[in-house]
Amino acid sequence: MNLQSSQFTVLHNELKSTPLLSWSIMKRLLWDMDSDLLDSLDAIAIKHNWHFKYFIDRFTHFKGYAIVLMDTQSIIKVASNNIFDLTGYHSEELINVSCRSLSGKETSEDVIFLMDVAIAEGIPYEVRVINYRKDNTPYMSVKHAFPIYNGDDEISHYIIFEQEYDA
Repeated sequence: MNLQSSQFTVLHNELKSTPLLSWSIMKRLLWDMDSDLLDSLDAIAIKHNWHFKYFIDRFTHFKGYAIVLMDTQSIIKVASNNIFDLTGYHSEELINVSCRSLSGKETSEDVIFLMDVAIAEGIPYEVRVINYRKDNTPYMSVKHAFPIYNGDDEISHYIIFEQEYDA
């Protein structure tokens, strides 16, 4: 399987020469993000000395996106309150739960594999995938995911901007 035959897109993979942007700079661009979400992200960012290679602010200014922060094992650490509208789960219910828990029988194993590869390689990606709500009804979502680095230039977390996708 190759990337061209899937619902998966690599976003700006070769930005190795881009200087790292500190969290203190990046969070200034997120001025209109929900304050509770920003506070939660801020606490984790300070603990892990976050740095970014990608500008993520264009997604945060569109209120239709649910925002999820996961670690490198795909465990959700923070979710925006509007995740409920998408999944039927309250944000608190998803903390320390695997992102894979939203998968089901129609979720593409190929896309899951490619997301795992992207996470392992630190590659930003966009994917359309079928997930399942709390009541077990399927929905198609589009996810824009970006790695976040610590001060040692190692991947610390991934931030995902997700919304329902109407095919």
